[in-house]
Amino acid sequence: MEEEKKTKKGTPKKSTAKKPAAKKSAAKKPAAKKAPAASAAKKATPKKEVEVKPEIKEEVKEVVKSPEKKSNKKFIAILICVIAVAAIAGVALALTLGVFDKKTSSDTETIRVGKNKVKVTKSEASVVEYETYDNGLVSFQYPKGWEVVVAPFDYIHYSFKVYNPDDPSYMFLFCMKFEGFNKSQAAKNWQKKYYPGNLFAQLPVVNPQTSEGFYNVWNEVASYVNKNDAKSEYLPKFNDFSVIEKIGQNEIGGDILRATYKDANGKTIQGLFTAAVYSAGTYYVNSNVFDLTSSKIDVWPLNVYNIIFMTAPDDEFINWQSVLDKSLSTIEFSQDFINGFNKEENQIMKTIQANQRVYDQISDMIMDSWEKRNASYDIISQKQSDATLGYDRVYDTETGDIYKADLDFMDHDWNGKYERVTDDMYNMPTSGYIEKVN
Repeated sequence: MEEEKKTKKGTPKKSTAKKPAAKKSAAKKPAAKKAPAASAAKKATPKKEVEVKPEIKEEVKEVVKSPEKKSNKKFIAILICVIAVAAIAGVALALTLGVFDKKTSSDTETIRVGKNKVKVTKSEASVVEYETYDNGLVSFQYPKGWEVVVAPFDYIHYSFKVYNPDDPSYMFLFCMKFEGFNKSQAAKNWQKKYYPGNLFAQLPVVNPQTSEGFYNVWNEVASYVNKNDAKSEYLPKFNDFSVIEKIGQNEIGGDILRATYKDANGKTIQGLFTAAVYSAGTYYVNSNVFDLTSSKIDVWPLNVYNIIFMTAPDDEFINWQSVLDKSLSTIEFSQDFINGFNKEENQIMKTIQANQRVYDQISDMIMDSWEKRNASYDIISQKQSDATLGYDRVYDTETGDIYKADLDFMDHDWNGKYERVTDDMYNMPTSGYIEKVN
């Protein structure tokens, strides 16, 4: 299936509902059992003129002719002037008392607090709008202006990613399944020795067989998929992947990891990552095929299901986590997709058939785990980020909104409207940036 792309402008391009072509494995099978499919990804309006009715025109003429009505008009005009003067006086009094004077645009507003003025710039995450992607096979919501890429894989390995074209580290990725991974280094060595040209000899070892074990070898997976299956830089690279904490498990299986990595520019990116590593069986061979007494090695490969992650720059992930999670929570597969998938494999689709909104449930579990995370990392990292970028952090005592501010912001008298945040507030999203203006 050709790669589908949603651009910044316009609506998502509708797929012709051309179904992914099932791909056959080129890998050799173990002698005694039927081998699993051998691929990490390819198996693995103008204004209207108002019409005035004749009877209304006549009433207007009568008003002009009547001296009494002229007097009434004069009285009304004087009354309007009195009201206007009173209103101006009221505004002046309100400003003197510190009532807010707002000048707003789509993402900024100027507020008067006592004798001072502040400009509040809302964060992008707090004003994000969503649009719906639907290609006849899968639908979900995502931030307006972002791009959607559907990888050229089949139903079993269906995959897509959503990202901000201005900064791809703001990203959500979903893949149904990768496969063909080795259980041990001995198994990979055996494959390299006897079947050097097959998939299993090229894919990495996932040991331990956990989400963390899988993401520790992610770069090897990405290199293989980008070169052989996607034929593009579809999967990003995670340099220095480091788990902060395991915050739970998803609905289908696999740990939910909170982790960081470095992008190609050395920038620290934070995210939530999950994947379910699964062994479909065992197949033992002699380590030396010419010696039947040699030690046995299990060479049956591993499958990895529901590869899901959402990422953003380290200091921004708190703000964007719920936005990115929305893509996951709104995923729905069409009946066409389910029918096509069932022709290829029904292992994990049993769950989806039982509950079409399984990914909404995974989303709920991720959100619940996120809310229960250890806050210490956020407090430390957010403080470090503020210190590096030269920010203070304050909150609006009336609304509870948290803002980043200039270091001298609290040197001014805000009549209790703004206060510095407490430590526990560093693990909460910021609503934007606030600054004093003249």
